[in-house]
Amino acid sequence: MQQLTNLKEIETAVNQYGEVVVRKNNKNDVVVMSMEEYSKNILRKEIIKSLKKSEQEIEDGEGIESDEAFKKLRQKYEYEV
Repeated sequence: MQQLTNLKEIETAVNQYGEVVVRKNNKNDVVVMSMEEYSKNILRKEIIKSLKKSEQEIEDGEGIESDEAFKKLRQKYEYEV
């Protein structure tokens, strides 16, 4: 692993690799990444959380048929097909 010694090197590495792991006392301590990459990671986590919740609702019998869901959405947003 390459050692980075200053902020400019870290910035260059983030631009090249998307993220940089900073080690302290021979342990991974901090991750530095661009705001764009951070936002993508947050969005991915939110999508996964929503999918898991939806799967649980289906298993619990709480879901509705897709036709009914789309009908409700069309009514809510006043959209005609």
